[in-house]
Amino acid sequence: MRSLFLAAAAAHAVLVAILFTATVDVMLLSGIGIVVTLVTGVVGLVRKGIGAGMWAGAVAGLVALLGWGSWLLVWATDPDRNDPVINVWGILLPGLAVVVYLVAAALPSTRRDVVG
Repeated sequence: MRSLFLAAAAAHAVLVAILFTATVDVMLLSGIGIVVTLVTGVVGLVRKGIGAGMWAGAVAGLVALLGWGSWLLVWATDPDRNDPVINVWGILLPGLAVVVYLVAAALPSTRRDVVG
């Protein structure tokens, strides 16, 4: 589980970095961020993780979904996107999700870690 959460943190960190540096459409990045979050959650459930690490991973996934999903909400309210928009939640929450995924990686999340 530790490697899963570290990979999720790295993927979200790369997406946030691209958000700040490249001219890629933010809706594409938002879609990729949502897919990465959902895949991380499904893999965590399939591996049957337990413990505090899984709870922290679930919180990180929720924070990431709220952050990346806020860009879709901005797009739904203004599909033309002609006005400059500062989406504070779309900037802060994916970055916060990276930190929470790193915390989740440090916590025990398998039977071997918990019983151990």
